[in-house]
Amino acid sequence: METAVGRVGRGKERQVNIRFLAMTNHYVYEPEFCNPAAGWEKGQAEKNVRDSRHQVLHTMPGFPDLAELNAWLERRCLELWRETAHGSLPGAIAGVWAEERAALMPLPVAFDGFS
Repeated sequence: METAVGRVGRGKERQVNIRFLAMTNHYVYEPEFCNPAAGWEKGQAEKNVRDSRHQVLHTMPGFPDLAELNAWLERRCLELWRETAHGSLPGAIAGVWAEERAALMPLPVAFDGFS
């Protein structure tokens, strides 16, 4: 993604765009990039998205408006978080999130991406 990376080097080596780096510093996180020659890394993420879409949307009823659809999607996602086991830690996603949330920093003001 050229908005994040100016040049791809070997392995995980990247020349990161200065604005993207400013955003990662603003929100205090370390970007993690896939290896260019390791298509399976992207495939794993896409399979997780496909599986999640199936879980969420498989039983989706009709809705009269966007507000009701959004409310249903929020309830359905929260329900799945309580049921779905976390991939690497013990417990469901909701429980792991609740424990982790207590240790998170508050969000800073919104990042001005257009400076």
